[in-house]
Amino acid sequence: MWRIWRVIDPRKAVVLTGLLIAFVSTTIHLIQISGDRYNINSWHPDTAKAVKAAQNAALPQK
Repeated sequence: MWRIWRVIDPRKAVVLTGLLIAFVSTTIHLIQISGDRYNINSWHPDTAKAVKAAQNAALPQK
């Protein structure tokens, strides 16, 4: 294992790992707050009201 660190600079590896983690966590966060597409935020009262209104609008009127 120590030979890998002779090829790869440990400081660059730590910085790049941190940047990768920041990118992945930001991407996951943005996907979660786009809840309309993935229906993740159905627990939030405003989103639940909007979903219910959309469902009621889709129902045929008598």
